[in-house]
Amino acid sequence: MKKIIILLLLIAFTKAYAQEPVIPVAKKVVNQFIKFGTKAGVNFNTSGDLDEIISDNPSLANSRENINGFYVGIYSEIKLLMLYLRPELHYSEFTDNLSNKQSRLEAPISLGIKVLPILSGFAGPTLRFPISSGNIPGIEDIEQNTSVGIHFGARIHLGKLGLDIRYDKGLSGEEVNLIGSNNIPSNLKIDNSAGLISLGLSYAF
Repeated sequence: MKKIIILLLLIAFTKAYAQEPVIPVAKKVVNQFIKFGTKAGVNFNTSGDLDEIISDNPSLANSRENINGFYVGIYSEIKLLMLYLRPELHYSEFTDNLSNKQSRLEAPISLGIKVLPILSGFAGPTLRFPISSGNIPGIEDIEQNTSVGIHFGARIHLGKLGLDIRYDKGLSGEEVNLIGSNNIPSNLKIDNSAGLISLGLSYAF
């Protein structure tokens, strides 16, 4: 499943930055049914539940706090009658309630449907890959560390501009051990698969 989604993304974004079609008719078809753009936005997240492994400390175990962050990325959109397929690629960064800075690559693939001329709903899977500072991941690293989530949301279409709100939730647990950072005992771990709410602004080229 992950390899199929990665292949779809590579095809979509290769077309996005390829040279213009040689045949004018092909160019017209591409412009009519496929568009490309860039987007950015802010994240409002929960850092996940703190789970105590050894001792019992309710004040930490129940800790849950909103976090703020941002994302930037590119997208392509393929029109399918009333539907559209929209693969995206984001760089996302945020700081959790323990002051830990986190960054990752996100690849949401949305299937959307127009419910009004300027309003659509969408949903689909999201690939997430955590980025370690100073490390350039290889193909093997990406396959091993990529997790899958699911997202859904709504989008307002205003010509070349788009406004959207999206909720993203990890399907698999992404627990991270805390080893004595910020005065938190090393016998704690944090569930990092909590829901993410994103507000975004997009622009079509």
